[in-house]
Amino acid sequence: MSEFEEVELKQIRPTYAKKRKEKKDVVFYTNFEEVLQKIGAFGPYQIFCFIVILYASIEWAGNSTFMHLLGSFEPDWNCTLANNQTVIITAPTHDDTCNFIKQNCTNLAPVKQNLEFFSIVGQFQLICDDSDKVEYIEVIMAGSSLIGSIIGGHMGDHFGRQTIFFTGELLIIITSMMCTAAQSWIAFSVIQGVNCFLYGVIETTSLTMMVEFTSNKFRVIMVNAFQWPIAYMTIALIAWLTQGWQVYFVFLNLVSSPLAIGFMLFLESPRWLIARNDLSEACEVLNDIAHQRWNNTKARFTTKDISAIHKQEKQGFYWFYHLFSTKRLAKQSCLQIISVLTYAMVSNTYLFTVAGLHDSPIISTLIDGVLRLFIPIIIVIFDLMVPSFGRKIQFLGSLVIEGILFGVVIALVATGTCTYDSKAVNILVIVTTMINDCIFWINIVQITTQRYPTVIRCVAFGFLHSFRHIGAIIGFLILKPLLTSTWPVGAFVIPEAMIVLTILVGFFFQPETKGKALMDQMVEANYGRLENELPRALMRLAAGHRVDQSETRQQHRKDMESAKAAELMGKKVSSPWVFKEKDSGPNVKED
Repeated sequence: MSEFEEVELKQIRPTYAKKRKEKKDVVFYTNFEEVLQKIGAFGPYQIFCFIVILYASIEWAGNSTFMHLLGSFEPDWNCTLANNQTVIITAPTHDDTCNFIKQNCTNLAPVKQNLEFFSIVGQFQLICDDSDKVEYIEVIMAGSSLIGSIIGGHMGDHFGRQTIFFTGELLIIITSMMCTAAQSWIAFSVIQGVNCFLYGVIETTSLTMMVEFTSNKFRVIMVNAFQWPIAYMTIALIAWLTQGWQVYFVFLNLVSSPLAIGFMLFLESPRWLIARNDLSEACEVLNDIAHQRWNNTKARFTTKDISAIHKQEKQGFYWFYHLFSTKRLAKQSCLQIISVLTYAMVSNTYLFTVAGLHDSPIISTLIDGVLRLFIPIIIVIFDLMVPSFGRKIQFLGSLVIEGILFGVVIALVATGTCTYDSKAVNILVIVTTMINDCIFWINIVQITTQRYPTVIRCVAFGFLHSFRHIGAIIGFLILKPLLTSTWPVGAFVIPEAMIVLTILVGFFFQPETKGKALMDQMVEANYGRLENELPRALMRLAAGHRVDQSETRQQHRKDMESAKAAELMGKKVSSPWVFKEKDSGPNVKED
């Protein structure tokens, strides 16, 4: 036989050797932080979400804070007397002015010439006997946001964080445009109430989603998307260009609406999906984020990879009760109530003193935005660069500075050195409020994120925001009247007392949360993260053993099905556990 023929026979001759299967390296993820590291904890997708929220805040701030400055700006008035002569009445009106108007003016009209901004106070003449209508509108808006936060928190934990984003933002734009057709303050307040309700829902769910998309290191950046420096500066520009409340709302929505489509590209929180045991959908989201269109990490996830993350737990209907269902959560929730009420009191004092001057609402709005621009950047740099710059230090440090500044204000007003609306008091209140909004509030959010598990985190944020709005209502009903009473210093004493109380409670009961992993299930809320209790190596061993057991059971089930099929075909099987196909061994005996 020739050499060529031997080679040809070797090619034709069949081989019975088994083909070796390619060995696949199995990756077991024991916690979600490892998944975030794989897909990119702060990549293009997270940056995209940050930009969209930052841009959407122009719409949110433009509606929810409109009545604080721009909407309540009072113009001068043209008073027409009985003899058809006109008298100019300068703003703001007071008791003597109102008596003159009632007794002498047959017609009253706002002076629009050279007016900085024409507000609804001028449109609906909310002065004198109707001056309290401004507070009614503010209370209605705060109450609507309160209800929206509560409902949004429950919707986010039961139906998902991403469910109502696009629809909610679209409805906010529609209701904001509708208010331009309002013919009375009642119609305006009702429409803005619906708008604020929708904002309360979106604010709660979007904040929860943003903190779950990234790791503990970069979470402080995502939280700062809800600071409004750019929003306030943009609002001031829109107000300066439009000079009237109706055109203002038209341009506000024209500016904000194009990026509303960005909410369509938001993905559901994979952390929430894993906690709810929707592993297949969680893998789709994770693979989408890791895809080259976003973070481009080339990671690929299967349900087997992340099955060890989910802790088996009975999923019930979680609501406000579960924030107090354990001793650990109840203590934290009480501390959060005190902290948020303190935050609201300090912020309201700013609104009623500095912002209440109304000398130039547009300039005041612009300055507010500029002052908010730098402090968050400084906090982010320190938080990222200094590991010892923890949450508790920031929490207590900001409160101590606020307490000192408000103590100086109380001394100045109580001794009669300054009035509550003097420049010295205004400067101290402005500095206090910037620290309150840009440091204290950010750390309240950070602490809430870590102290509540994923399955009730959205409810916790709804709870947080609802008490913020309750504090705003208390401010309208108590703090503002105190400023015009015989005891104006009381408007500063009450926030100061809340600051001191929060410092004491926080010092003894608030744990440090920086660097700690988030919890996902209720059992962790009572006992802590499981990987904090056991060494990581042991966790990986347990996870691997769990998956191996699952694979072994699947293989045994396949062998049993094959054995039963062989018996039905008339073959004798010595044992189903050693049964193999015909070409793999002599264990099958023919009849």
